[in-house]
Amino acid sequence: MMAKMAPLTPTADPLPELVRGLHGNSAVDRLQAAKGVARLGWLARDALPALVGVLADEDPKVREAAAHAVGVMGLEALPTLTGMLTHFDKYVRRQAVWALGRLGPLARPALPALCAALRDTDSRTATGAAQALGNMGSDGADAVPALAEAMRGTNIVLCRLAAKALSQIGTPALATLIAHLQHADPFVRGESAMAIGWMGAVARPAVPFLAQIVRGSRSSLTRTPSPALTPGPCSDDEIPFGLSDSSTLTPPQATSITEDRDSGEEACRVTAAQALGRIGPPAHAALSDLHDAVQFGPESLRQAAQHAIRQIQNKS
Repeated sequence: MMAKMAPLTPTADPLPELVRGLHGNSAVDRLQAAKGVARLGWLARDALPALVGVLADEDPKVREAAAHAVGVMGLEALPTLTGMLTHFDKYVRRQAVWALGRLGPLARPALPALCAALRDTDSRTATGAAQALGNMGSDGADAVPALAEAMRGTNIVLCRLAAKALSQIGTPALATLIAHLQHADPFVRGESAMAIGWMGAVARPAVPFLAQIVRGSRSSLTRTPSPALTPGPCSDDEIPFGLSDSSTLTPPQATSITEDRDSGEEACRVTAAQALGRIGPPAHAALSDLHDAVQFGPESLRQAAQHAIRQIQNKS
């Protein structure tokens, strides 16, 4: 005969012990307790008040672990996460933006605080805020002005992620991205073009503006028509600001200024061509400019334009 199995006994709830550990005298014990709460996730929601107190712990590792534990509790922690965006510890703020990003559109009540976080002195907090706003999709439409401002700052990564967030917001952000296609900085123009391309067919109103970037100045087409032809002289509108015909630069200086400017402009034109390809058939009106780029543009632009033409014409 088979032996009888011992009756199952209910497993003790670990949460009370973990909460007591959050108030322990040892930083090691508090850290382990915070990690234990995080492993329980939403099931440990009753520990949220205790975790809020631990966010002020004297040990930075304990503070960060507590912030992470708050972040895995989901929507119920939204008010706490919003308040964490102004915490003195940048690692707590980082945990907050990352947790809000995971909530997606459900984090919309935190939108004003996330817009303010775009200006955070910690670059990872600022970029995390941009990602969180983008994850809201169209529900993040009220963040368009703040994201547009972030694009114009000096943080290159933030510029890129803010542009991507605008593309995720979609149609409400399209006019702003089109306006940035005319920005003085070719990097900003390029990031705007890339973001517009991510939007796909709904970005059709941007097609003439992207085509204009691909087209560039007339002189840019005639200066580098193909590797077999010799570039002509710069026209007046290509002379760097502050220089005139009577100005003199040594050849190394002149080459540096010209190459830096031209490389940025060329990259911007390549990105605009790629964006037209991603828009697809609705970008049909840009085919003429793309064909001109294939014939007269530099190598990188020719390749991008050829690929865009195939995408627009639905050719593999």
